[in-house]
Amino acid sequence: MSKAFELLKKAGEQKYAIGAFNVAGTETFKAITQAASKLKSPIILEASDGEVNYIGYRQLVSLARIYEKDLNIPIIVNLDHGKDFDACKKAIEAGFDYIHIDASRLGYEDAVAVTKEVVKLAHKHGLPVEGEIDHIQGSSEDHRKEMAEVLQDPKMYTDPQKAKDFILRTKIDVFASFVGNLHGEFANKERINVELLQKIKSMLPDTYLSLHGGSGIDDNDVKQAIQNGIIKVNVNSEIRIAFKLTLQETLNNTDDVAIYKITPAAIQAVQKVVEYKIKLFGSENRA
Repeated sequence: MSKAFELLKKAGEQKYAIGAFNVAGTETFKAITQAASKLKSPIILEASDGEVNYIGYRQLVSLARIYEKDLNIPIIVNLDHGKDFDACKKAIEAGFDYIHIDASRLGYEDAVAVTKEVVKLAHKHGLPVEGEIDHIQGSSEDHRKEMAEVLQDPKMYTDPQKAKDFILRTKIDVFASFVGNLHGEFANKERINVELLQKIKSMLPDTYLSLHGGSGIDDNDVKQAIQNGIIKVNVNSEIRIAFKLTLQETLNNTDDVAIYKITPAAIQAVQKVVEYKIKLFGSENRA
């Protein structure tokens, strides 16, 4: 059993979630890994299309391995929202530990077909695959001038029976559902349909569940979701917002031009966000 499968299994058995935090450079690498090291927590370092192309596939894996060894914490490297088979193949070849193929914008049969191909290749390398069929609304940006309800259309929520069919046909290991969660941080806290999540889990007892949009969800809902099968929670927007606003404040109040002098406060702000999430997800002292 691979390291990623072992960590997912432990989280499921002990009912906590592993935080999946997006990295975009050495600053966020430092912030996230320092938080995990301080709290002795396993983490998932992930990058979606823009981030992984900015850092580089092999470079991201290499950095993660260095931090993992130096800080002595378990790190899973995840391709977040892999856009197609080629992106997933590239991540597998680069040494990623976990692959998320997002075919939710395709027609259902096409989504099944491409996901099956990714699973076939990833499983040859002993890697878990996450998939989804319902496009999770929003984006990993600052939406705090908007209300979440605008995008939380119950008609678009995951159909448990359709999810079961998708999983049986594709053999994915982790399923990302849409139960009211949104990408981004909004003016009001997002609320999720815990009863629907319970129903999905009851129909998929052998499949791990992932919760995207962890930046803006009500804390109590997050805790309930973890008690009902969520073993991975994605966080990106809060990291981006904390970094930008803190860096902006620093730049407005300094004449320094050295990067290593103007970024420490922003790194600390991101670390604070990650520490809060680790404690909320229950993964502290699980390394």
